Amino acid sequence: MYSKVLLAVDGSENNKGAALEAIEICKAFGAKLTAAYVVTDAEVRPNAFGGDVSAEERKAIAEKGAEGAFEYVIAMANSKGVELQTSVLYGKPLEEIAKISGDYDLLVCGSLGRTGLSKAILGSVSSTLVKSAHCTVLVSRPKQ
Repeated sequence: MYSKVLLAVDGSENNKGAALEAIEICKAFGAKLTAAYVVTDAEVRPNAFGGDVSAEERKAIAEKGAEGAFEYVIAMANSKGVELQTSVLYGKPLEEIAKISGDYDLLVCGSLGRTGLSKAILGSVSSTLVKSAHCTVLVSRPKQ
């Protein structure tokens, strides 16, 4: 049923549940997993308050954040024997994830993310992904 699964990764604590669900699905179906992290424009934009670093340094800092976001997924995939590829994208998370979703059978995302604004903002992100993705979407809710 699923051979290629895309996991939207944001590095939040809530995203760990989505990662675990994606990994379990991949294990059950023998699917390959791609974890995608989107570096936003704000993360690489020059600092408006001065003391800015070079564009290369900003990009390196943002990519370091992506590596941190992948750590849990990599550890869990390795422990479960699931083939994992990581991908760092640049732009607006909704647009970038939706754009590549057509290459996958399933997109797994969390219902809450890293901004801490919970349902008011990020509920709309997962809702928008459900509407704009080019594959089936599983929205993982945190366990209460």
